[in-house]
Amino acid sequence: MKGLEPPAEGKAGSHWPFLDLLRFGAALLVLIGHTRGLVFVSFQDIAQAGLATKAFYFLTGIHREGVAIFFAVSGFLVGGAAWRAIRDGRFTARTYFASRFARIYIVLLPALALTVLLDWIGRTYLIDTRFFSERPLEPIDVTSHWSWGQMACNVAAVQGIFCKPLGPNPPLWSLGYEWVFYLLAPVLFGLCLAKIPRAAKVAAVALLFVAMSHFAGGMLRWVPWLAIWLGGAFAAQVARERDLPILVGLLGLGAVMAGFVLSRLQIVPVYGTDLMVGLGAGLAIANRRLLSWCPLRGPVRTGADFSYSLYLIHVPVAVLAGGMLERLGGPSVLAPPGPVAYAVFAALLGAALATAFLFSLVTERHTDRLRRLLVGRRALTATMPKPA
Repeated sequence: MKGLEPPAEGKAGSHWPFLDLLRFGAALLVLIGHTRGLVFVSFQDIAQAGLATKAFYFLTGIHREGVAIFFAVSGFLVGGAAWRAIRDGRFTARTYFASRFARIYIVLLPALALTVLLDWIGRTYLIDTRFFSERPLEPIDVTSHWSWGQMACNVAAVQGIFCKPLGPNPPLWSLGYEWVFYLLAPVLFGLCLAKIPRAAKVAAVALLFVAMSHFAGGMLRWVPWLAIWLGGAFAAQVARERDLPILVGLLGLGAVMAGFVLSRLQIVPVYGTDLMVGLGAGLAIANRRLLSWCPLRGPVRTGADFSYSLYLIHVPVAVLAGGMLERLGGPSVLAPPGPVAYAVFAALLGAALATAFLFSLVTERHTDRLRRLLVGRRALTATMPKPA
């Protein structure tokens, strides 16, 4: 199939364009889902919805499923590399954690500061608008509440598991899960690859899961997300060692689409559709031919490069932009679909995308510099995987 041939670099695969498509696409799903909730009434409040309106609400209602795709891609990129490094005996904790620290914190710390600043601006100058006078601002439960203890927990990037994310930025819960998975992965993979009796491995892993469940509030809150993340890590090994038929990748995409539909029909528990979407994405990215495909590679690569910044700041930016538009004459209540509501929706999307792009230029470009500073250029180069 044209455009789906294995890449010239072979099994090593220094860059997979399809991952860019998934990263940017998932970020857009999260963005449009949260933004729709700031502007439009719920679908149940629309008396007669036409086909276009139904399609709009469907496409803007699968933001949680976008998070599942994020976890699969994260597992592929981070978990897959960690597994190979431990398996091949070249894993160093310093390099691994310095790389993860640089990637997360070079953007997270400015994002937390920006979140508090934008909320303060809104509460000071736009408190008479719906976006800042209504607390919580539904449906994503935006508030202005946070404490210094909560801020410390968010700085440690364990929100969602050990504390709540800052009130002005609820979506940050998923970053806490991802960061904890980064911390768990070397321990879990080390146990799985260790030359110890199988019974000891099972007991150690079970103890790890019990301890994690105690802090996370039960297995159903975090195990599905970990399963998706580990599925992505497993997909990374398959993609490098086997050339699966393209049909396998397409079946994975089919599972993702089915998960989207079932999540809107609400006939399957939410963790069931999360798993369907996340593991389906993992099956798709296990296919080397599919990984090499991506339409509009340039724009998609650009979008993927600032998708992390977009995820971190889109809610506080959209809320502030909504308050400003309301002050200028925009709707003061949630609106049914119509020209004005769609214009406000588009404006909030544009504000979030533009701000995130500029924000990433200031923050994300320093990631490699900080990583080299923490690890040392020579040590970092020595631990890089060699092409096959």
